[in-house]
Amino acid sequence: MHGGLRGGTVVGLVLAASVTALAAAQFAEGRLFSTLAWLAIAPLLASLLLSPRLTGLLAGWTVLLGLGIAAGGGGLAGPVDARLGVLVLLAAFAVANSVLRSAAQRRLGQARAVARVAQSALLREVPETVVAARLVSRYLSASAEARVGGDVLEVVAGAHPRWLVGDTRGKGLPAVRLASTAATSFRDACAQPGLPLVEVARAVDLSVTRAAGEEDFVTAVFAELDPRGWVQLVVCGHPPPLRLTDAGELRPLTPEMFATPLGLHPDLRLSTFSVRSGDRLLFFTDGLLEARDRAGRFFRLEEQVDALARPGLQAAVDELLDRLRAHTRDRLGDDIAVLLAELTLTGSGPGQVRSASGREQEGCQQEPSPDPAR
Repeated sequence: MHGGLRGGTVVGLVLAASVTALAAAQFAEGRLFSTLAWLAIAPLLASLLLSPRLTGLLAGWTVLLGLGIAAGGGGLAGPVDARLGVLVLLAAFAVANSVLRSAAQRRLGQARAVARVAQSALLREVPETVVAARLVSRYLSASAEARVGGDVLEVVAGAHPRWLVGDTRGKGLPAVRLASTAATSFRDACAQPGLPLVEVARAVDLSVTRAAGEEDFVTAVFAELDPRGWVQLVVCGHPPPLRLTDAGELRPLTPEMFATPLGLHPDLRLSTFSVRSGDRLLFFTDGLLEARDRAGRFFRLEEQVDALARPGLQAAVDELLDRLRAHTRDRLGDDIAVLLAELTLTGSGPGQVRSASGREQEGCQQEPSPDPAR
């Protein structure tokens, strides 16, 4: 605060000295009319930068200079009188503009403070560790004035940790409200003991349907981690997560059937995948897939294996997003939420399982859940 005041005073003194020197130079050359015109520049510039008090002082100084120059040039008559009147009006306008600008900045500051509180309530901090996994998350807002937009990133710890990654249609406050509805409903549903993941997704869908407008929806992927080597997914019109193995293979965990987004009457299906300790799972919103460079080329996740495999989750996510920013030159067209999980399972994973169609696959089973207690 005090630094800002000192900086404003320095700027005001520089402007005052500059306009005084300019006026003296113009007056010495006998350019009375142009001198009075140039004097109006200083308070107008000050109104864009300085406080109303400093702007008023500078405006008063320029008016006094104008009166002195006019008196020294032979008194007030004709065009000189008119230009002095214009100088006074412009000085008054500069003070009024500074007052209005300062008031608008105060209102904007208050709105930003409220937004920060609301955003903190929506975007809760993701825990660094849960049962059988370490987690790192990032949220990049496409808006320079906000920390969070319409993307959802929520983690609920427990014996079988669950998380939700989603993306609401649209931007602005309606998207933020719908994202908040989805996140709150997810937390509430996960708090109900023994509620299966499909039923959690159904509860969130019901809340989103009630809150959404006619054309609103939320794409989402619900995940539940079993420490014995399984991850269950319910995918609703959302990009499936990627699995990076110790061998450096990057594959999507693609369900046999996608449901429609939440709010559009999805046919919810559970997909179960086998995983191993050391695997990394990348969950993200479609802003990551849709990011383009100036030539219109998409950001290709399949080319980011070395970034995702970097030692340390923080370093891996930071490298991925640094490459994204370099690709887009920091021009994001959509919000981006990223969750990277490194699995620390109690076993090595079940290996191959049988899919619903009866074919043996590595890592994918549709039904039933491998957990006999469910």
